[in-house]
Amino acid sequence: MKHSIILIGHRGAGKSTLGARLAARHSLPFFDLDEVIEARSGSSAAQLVAADEAAFRAMERETLRDLLDAGESRVIAVGGGMQDVPPGVVVVWIDREGWEEIARDSRARLRPEMSFAEEVAWMRETREPRYRDTAHLRVHLERGGNADEAAERLVAHVGLLLEAIGSPALAKTWIVAAGASQLERCFADAALFGLAGVEIRSDLHAHAPSAEAGPWLASLRTEEEGFFQRCAGAAPFDCDASLIALARLDGLAPRPFIVSAHPKDVDQEYFDAMLAAGEHLLSRHPEWKPFLRYKYAPVVKSWVELRFGHELCRVHMRKGGRASYLPQGRRWEWMRAFRLRALNDLNYASPGAEQQGALPPALSFFFPHAAGPAPETFCGVIGDPVAQSVGDVWHRHLSLALDGGRIGYAKIFVPPDELETALYFLLKLEVHGLSVTAPHKRAVIQSNFVTSPSGLESGNTLTLVDGGWILTDTDRDGMRASLTAIEARGVRPGGVAVFGQGGVLDAVTAVLAERGWGPVHAVSAREGWGPLAHGRVTLVVNAAGPVSTAHEGPPFADAWLDLHYRDIAALPEHAPVYLNGWTFYTAQALEQRAHWGFPTVAPL
Repeated sequence: MKHSIILIGHRGAGKSTLGARLAARHSLPFFDLDEVIEARSGSSAAQLVAADEAAFRAMERETLRDLLDAGESRVIAVGGGMQDVPPGVVVVWIDREGWEEIARDSRARLRPEMSFAEEVAWMRETREPRYRDTAHLRVHLERGGNADEAAERLVAHVGLLLEAIGSPALAKTWIVAAGASQLERCFADAALFGLAGVEIRSDLHAHAPSAEAGPWLASLRTEEEGFFQRCAGAAPFDCDASLIALARLDGLAPRPFIVSAHPKDVDQEYFDAMLAAGEHLLSRHPEWKPFLRYKYAPVVKSWVELRFGHELCRVHMRKGGRASYLPQGRRWEWMRAFRLRALNDLNYASPGAEQQGALPPALSFFFPHAAGPAPETFCGVIGDPVAQSVGDVWHRHLSLALDGGRIGYAKIFVPPDELETALYFLLKLEVHGLSVTAPHKRAVIQSNFVTSPSGLESGNTLTLVDGGWILTDTDRDGMRASLTAIEARGVRPGGVAVFGQGGVLDAVTAVLAERGWGPVHAVSAREGWGPLAHGRVTLVVNAAGPVSTAHEGPPFADAWLDLHYRDIAALPEHAPVYLNGWTFYTAQALEQRAHWGFPTVAPL
């Protein structure tokens, strides 16, 4: 590995503990920056901050530079208040739920003049925007997990990021610098990750970068006839189709030239106009023909439009043309990964409004897909929403370890009213398998494209077989594994309260009966605990998701099982045995891999 890794995050997030384990897995030295400073100064970091915070921050910067200048890669955990991380290093934000309780119980107060709640609010307000702006990767660790699970998750995320550096997929990707203030960071990250370079748009930049900055793409978005002449140092050119008459190329050496269209609708007329613009350019500059390609980036508002735009590009490419399809909108990010692997010549990633200066969210999303060799096939998760799923990291990491990276895995947003259209299109794309999550576990069984066993009332695993989807239910495997873990901690089968009546309820109740747990009380999340409030059961199963009223007056229990693994509320005090959704998820996901025909091992 050629890159040093800096771990940032709030105090109590576990940067030192997890950083040491990450370093060991990569055979790298590990340093806790505060400990290095304390060894040099003879005073604790807290004492130095209390005496003169500005002097301490200067000492932090100097010590970090010294560690990075040593010439070898390393993992370094920095303090929660670190303000300046130099370029050329991979920055990982460890975002751990419950860090506040850990910090309160084990660390000295930073602002003793404030109440603890005020101090937490101050840390969030002053530090988290900096973490977002600095981090290349954000690793979320939920409550209720153990150190081994957290370390493996961090290793998986960082491993994929490092594997993606210099990959063919990232080599086709351009960062869009939204203004002069972003240029330095964008060029630094382009060099760090092996990206194609930085896009310089005429509507965002008044001046061309210097030749030393790095590769860049000149993109004409305004009515400026001399734009390409003043951008002669650019590697490729990009011209909006509506401005093609202003593309003056006389005297310029031919290079890749992209004719792009960004219509507000997906329509044959706009696509044809883009192709006509390319022909107009070649009529004036025929020597540029070998370098011409097209970028079709419409605003896509539905799955019907997504499919139509995809077909427009496929027809053009079957005729020998070169067209990249980049549907606009965060809900279609997965399509960029799918097409970039197989069809697209290029990809663009724009910094989000909340991440000015940071590596764009589109690239953070893309790391699992860019890591390793191009997959032979894709699987994915469909639901509403799916943004918080870690299936892309989990499945890609396992695929690289077990089958050489044979499968990619995408997070695919599908609202309820578009389920049928999405299933048909994904079938036509020959996506190999799908994990089905809320709210589709019951609705999917009614699809015209799905075949299911007799008696199955809901399912979560679709496998492509002979041009159609076969539905099975691997949630039962997840529930079996969870009960086994609970029973291993000494909890005997007894009464159960299941909070939430979504699609997973069928699998949960079936396995509870199979394993001799009962009676089972199904509680509506909308109505709350009702008569069971403050009562007594052996096990509470929260199947309602992270945003619910499950913690408002629940019954006392010997064990509590959350069937989700993000945004875990404070752990229930009245349940001595607690399990979050990771045991459930890993067991059912491994069984999915078996249904899809891929090898399995013990979960991460």
